Amino acid sequence: MISAPPPAARTEPSTLLLTAAPEAIKSARDFARGWLEAKGIDRLSVGIALLVVSELVTNAYRHGSAPGEVISVRLYLSAAGPVVEVRDGSDAEPRALPLTLDRFSGRGLAIVSELTQAWGFRHLASGGKAVYAVLNGGAA
Repeated sequence: MISAPPPAARTEPSTLLLTAAPEAIKSARDFARGWLEAKGIDRLSVGIALLVVSELVTNAYRHGSAPGEVISVRLYLSAAGPVVEVRDGSDAEPRALPLTLDRFSGRGLAIVSELTQAWGFRHLASGGKAVYAVLNGGAA
């Protein structure tokens, strides 16, 4: 995946700030569930979106942040569909590893790639990066 900006927002982003810790993953899922359901996204799409949010926040926690640093989750609607964006303090570029049967970790972005319309990242002027995914989702 190359560095690229996410689709433009059609709605004001909703943002959740989290402390880099294991419980951040559940907090992000709960936040995303409430937002997606409030937007009328169908149940199947919400379930898939929650898996995507889990993968992106897990990566930010494990690879993009030191314990106690801030991770942010932003959700908004774009012309392409709902977008989730996870920001962390690392400048390291994310990359999807091939899906193989002999690997027990490192498959998160490959799964995100399969479950979304698109994903990418961009470096932030303030440092760090934002990794985003354009979710599939229809109104309920």
